[in-house]
Amino acid sequence: MTKTLCITTPQVKKEAPKILEKYSAGYDLITAGQIMSNLTQELRQIRRKKYDTVIFLTPDIQLQRQKDLLKGLLLLAGARAKFFIDTFGNTEKVSWLTFLVKDSPKLILESLLSMILILYIQIKLRMVLVTAKKENKTRLNTITKIAYLRTDHWFGANKAGGSVGHTAGVANAFHELGYELFFISTYTLELLNEKIQVYLTRPSYSLFCNLPEVPEMAYNLKLIKAAERIFLAEKPNLIYQRYSLNNYSGIMLARKFNIPFIIEYNGSFVWMGKHWGRALTFGKVAETIEIANLHAADLIVVVSKPMKDELIGRGIEERKILVNPNGVNPERYSPELDGSTIRKEYNLVDNIVIGFIGTFGHWHGADVLAEAVKHVVQSNPNVHFLFIGDGLLMPKVKRIIKRDKVESFATFTGLIPQVKAPEYLAACDILASPHVSNPDGTPFFGSPTKLFEYMAMGKGIVASDLDQIGEVLKHNHNAILVEPGNVDQLVQGLFTLAEDKDLRERLGKQAREDVIRNYTWEKNAERVMRAVAGLNNERLE
Repeated sequence: MTKTLCITTPQVKKEAPKILEKYSAGYDLITAGQIMSNLTQELRQIRRKKYDTVIFLTPDIQLQRQKDLLKGLLLLAGARAKFFIDTFGNTEKVSWLTFLVKDSPKLILESLLSMILILYIQIKLRMVLVTAKKENKTRLNTITKIAYLRTDHWFGANKAGGSVGHTAGVANAFHELGYELFFISTYTLELLNEKIQVYLTRPSYSLFCNLPEVPEMAYNLKLIKAAERIFLAEKPNLIYQRYSLNNYSGIMLARKFNIPFIIEYNGSFVWMGKHWGRALTFGKVAETIEIANLHAADLIVVVSKPMKDELIGRGIEERKILVNPNGVNPERYSPELDGSTIRKEYNLVDNIVIGFIGTFGHWHGADVLAEAVKHVVQSNPNVHFLFIGDGLLMPKVKRIIKRDKVESFATFTGLIPQVKAPEYLAACDILASPHVSNPDGTPFFGSPTKLFEYMAMGKGIVASDLDQIGEVLKHNHNAILVEPGNVDQLVQGLFTLAEDKDLRERLGKQAREDVIRNYTWEKNAERVMRAVAGLNNERLE
């Protein structure tokens, strides 16, 4: 039998068996992250196994980051046949000849052009910063048409994660409030109202693909050019942009068309890279782009008070910052949903199911929840944990579950489309939000989308008493609150709800009433437009 190794990413790991069946009857599977975590040792083991074929499975060959560098990795694996395949059925062979003749020179050229691009951006945005602090802002006339810019580049960002629900929720809410809105995006969104016009401007990594963070910088040039043509046809009178790493297109479009610019700021990518992942290679450039957006914006929408305080500390005018927590669509997330199909699929029909959904980031606390599994099921063996999603901390979560020998009490679904999330939550009896404090001791600045989705489901919730979470939820009123990172308290909270059906139903009912009253996406959009009107009145004085 042919020996095949498939290297893949978390986004397509779940799809791998179906995609690979036409390439190989049997194969070994490993993620790129596993290899990169210990490159020398992993490569040595791969070469020792003498695979005939090595495949790199990616969501999209055209948009694969560091593709030329990954070609070098495939070549070092030592197999006779090496190639990329993607979810669209595209293939690309890899050979030493093309790597040396074509790919290596391209890497050198790309490095040189990237430095020129970075210098250009720094000069351009420093000029913007000088003028943004001095210039008179545009008068905000009556708003009738909104251009929504969504510029995220991440694989899977159109299907899974809180950002998907947030983006579609806000855009749909503007539409439902009667505003015309068109959407410029790198990807389509399944949750977006079908009546909203969508213009796709996908990034292209044909040249700028190997250096970290540079693809986002280069994308501005393509997006601005495409958006200018769209703006001339659509004639918007307001720009709303969900800020993404290294994007400054909203600034340039607002200045060119002399229309107001609202930026939705969900945190500093420089800070997040430093504390939750890998420090940015071009952190100073990213910081320049961030601060230019913040000074150039007419209104900055943030999801929490700690985020507002951070911006004021960076010299941003308080009057133009709106604190606007996340929200939910209470029709999509509802206690009336039937989760029986999911319960049957995962053989959970007779269990008390404790659910967690997320992208398994450092701040989500999924590893803390994993530590609680053993203690909860020892007290109540009818409890089963459903981990919905995938992400950075998933390997750690699985190691904890395996270490504690509780694999039979935990199910991992892998990534699911956001459109399916309500059905999965409906399959749960209790929902956990075990978020943890920031590693540097600063206030937790998040407004977890899952929190409001949990509330709308009318389920019993156990959550960390952490900044905004502890403001939205009240202990024994609409949830059970526990100390962030405290496994013992988390265990006690989960066990209490598992043992008391009446309590979880009472808390869940109150949670739904509270979220409908205060935290729907429509109310979120209304707060934005009231803030815009307030700025307009201020400028007319």
